[in-house]
Amino acid sequence: MKKSFLSFLTTFLVVTFFFVGCKKPNTTEPPPTTTTPKTTQPIPTFSGTVDRVVVAIHFTYTEPSVPEPYNKVEMNMGYAKFGDISGTGTDAGTVTLNGKTIAKTTANSSVDYNSFTSFTTLDLNWDGNPHSWSVTGAGNTPAFTIGVTSPTAFTLSNPTATTVAPKTSALNVTWSGAYSTAPDSVMIVLVVGSTTFTATTTNKTGSYSIPASQLSAMAGDAILQVVKYRYATKTVSSKNFVGVAEIVAMVNFKIQ
Repeated sequence: MKKSFLSFLTTFLVVTFFFVGCKKPNTTEPPPTTTTPKTTQPIPTFSGTVDRVVVAIHFTYTEPSVPEPYNKVEMNMGYAKFGDISGTGTDAGTVTLNGKTIAKTTANSSVDYNSFTSFTTLDLNWDGNPHSWSVTGAGNTPAFTIGVTSPTAFTLSNPTATTVAPKTSALNVTWSGAYSTAPDSVMIVLVVGSTTFTATTTNKTGSYSIPASQLSAMAGDAILQVVKYRYATKTVSSKNFVGVAEIVAMVNFKIQ
């Protein structure tokens, strides 16, 4: 998978696993019709060539159509893909995250590693502690280990599910849990229909303004994803590996 970006989590993945393993008290799962993004999930961009990727994700979401306290979705996930420039996943042996084996599946000759395949519970800390990956290696993928320090938890405060944002004004995205000394990067992804706005910032203040010029062509139901992430890189046998730890907060709102 020799690309300068990480396309590790597709819409299919969200549709399949979004409501599995969620930490919430209700026994009736809310319908996914209002929560499925019409695009790929957040994709951090890195310079140079990326051959392999392993990623730990913490996902949070409030389902607006379900009453409290049953509307809180929260989950951990481990995902890995190893492959060539065609994007087809290949076998890399056994993959573990903090000692837990990430299940391996094969579909249409493509191999993926996903903790939800076997409903594996990942007790990952999101407080600056490391996430440790180990790959035994197979085929063209050498054995390697990589550790990624987790970002710290945050809360998306604006917009909210009740926000109706005017497309003629800038949209101020704000979140709590920003620290001036933290080595975090933040990615902002706004999706309205087939239009997507993406920006990456190292802003430590917990805010980002999406300019009106970007919103002017948008109207209707909007999906905002704020991604706080850290990453580490490692080169083994001329292969470039990237490990990512990211927290994704998502909200549905409207632009008019």
